Amino acid sequence: MTSDKVWAILSYASHFFLPIVFPAVVWMLVKSAYVKQHAKTVLLVDLVPTVVNILFLVIVGLYGFSTKDSSGMVFITMFMLFVIVVVNVTIFIWIIVRIVKVATNKI
Repeated sequence: MTSDKVWAILSYASHFFLPIVFPAVVWMLVKSAYVKQHAKTVLLVDLVPTVVNILFLVIVGLYGFSTKDSSGMVFITMFMLFVIVVVNVTIFIWIIVRIVKVATNKI
């Protein structure tokens, strides 16, 4: 296995131990276009759950402070938690598939 493949696989695997930071560092420091492409992809994908989580906090916070409606708050919280779970499971599966594809030369 070449070092470019190892860096690309580590970029994808970093989703589980150091998301956003590791792909950003790899993207900035590595010279290989192949590795840069994969690191940039992982970086953008890792930003999705972060944005969804921040959006969740903002929506729940604004709704909770503005209405004091507990039944609406429960509905919004359950819906947003469902969205977060779906996004995270989808990204988890996608990361695993990409690791396998890079390791088996399918990409």
